[in-house]
Amino acid sequence: MVVEQKARRRKEQLVDQLPKRFKALKFGIQSHQDIVSQGVLEVSDNLLYDVENRRTAFPHGPLDPRLGTSSTNRESKCSTCQLGLQECPGHFGHVRLPLPVFHIGYLKYIQATLQNICKECAKVLLQEPERLQFLKELRRPGIDNLRRSGILKKINEQCRKARTCPYCGSIQGVIRKLSVMKLVHDRFSAYNKSTAQKKIPPESKVEFDVSFDQAKKYTTELEKHTRKAMEDLNPLTVLNLFKKIHRTDCELLGLDPSEGRPDMFLWQYVPAPPICIRPSVAQENASNEDDITSKLSEIILYAGHLRESLKKGVALPVIMEQWEFLQLQVGMYVNSDVPGLYQPGFGKPIRGFCQRLKGKQGRFRGNLSGKRVDFSGRTVISPDPNLSIEQVAVPQLVAKNLTYP
Repeated sequence: MVVEQKARRRKEQLVDQLPKRFKALKFGIQSHQDIVSQGVLEVSDNLLYDVENRRTAFPHGPLDPRLGTSSTNRESKCSTCQLGLQECPGHFGHVRLPLPVFHIGYLKYIQATLQNICKECAKVLLQEPERLQFLKELRRPGIDNLRRSGILKKINEQCRKARTCPYCGSIQGVIRKLSVMKLVHDRFSAYNKSTAQKKIPPESKVEFDVSFDQAKKYTTELEKHTRKAMEDLNPLTVLNLFKKIHRTDCELLGLDPSEGRPDMFLWQYVPAPPICIRPSVAQENASNEDDITSKLSEIILYAGHLRESLKKGVALPVIMEQWEFLQLQVGMYVNSDVPGLYQPGFGKPIRGFCQRLKGKQGRFRGNLSGKRVDFSGRTVISPDPNLSIEQVAVPQLVAKNLTYP
């Protein structure tokens, strides 16, 4: 029996557990599918704790135990991987939004993309010969980033000059930013000025003016404001427009179509980060929540209000107001330092993700680059005429305190 076991052991194949090596590291933007598939659950309830059930974390809330463990309870296990605080890396969730919102980090890019494309057929506003020439330049092998940026800048300048779309013939105007997260299309600015009275307005301008007739019957003061009327580019309009953009047009907008598309720059799902990066601070009979957790809870609450309003068919101005407020909350969740984003009267400004990462106290400089360590000191090196050229003098106090034991 023993001989058989030894023979069996000899036959077993030896497998080396070689350490894995990174082949490449790629930075990009997540698609809506990526955000949903990486998440272990949909965070749909804004409540943090179940008060009736011994203050346990509320299921499907921002502190659901499936999102990982927290430092407040070191003995607890993660409900997803069944590992403790030291081993569990934490797991993402996602919040489903009733209507899309702009990603505040990509707002400049969204504005530039809207300047480059037709606001009807979503094609890049370049004539066919120019289009082929720019594509040829962008596809040139070994092109560096500086050259690519220069070509994209030329494309933007060329598209901004276009007043009509070369493909569908629709009139193109200026993209204006009215507030922090509000974009509009001033399509008929050339026909609204007093100097342009002699110009014969196109059919689309006449249709645009006629669309206000019904509203004017009920609001007499509207007449003097219709001249300044512009097309609202809300996130839903922009998302539907970006979905129409063709693969080759993505290249002219500076994107690799296999890696990303312009519609990824709007959020339909907001990622909910693991609990371990936003731990609760335990206090007597209570807990102090992290800014990210509080803001996530608010986003879920306001998204719920907007969803209910849409179901009940509430008046459009109310829906638009709730939608804009939800956008501001999502913007503050990412970057709370943008001027005009914080509204006075809503408590102290929170620290968004950008504030956690950048600056001297941020994650990179504060925690990763500049760690405090034992047995080390720093000083300004200065010359000393009393020393030989190969000598270095260390103060006695430093030498005694910082000598390795």
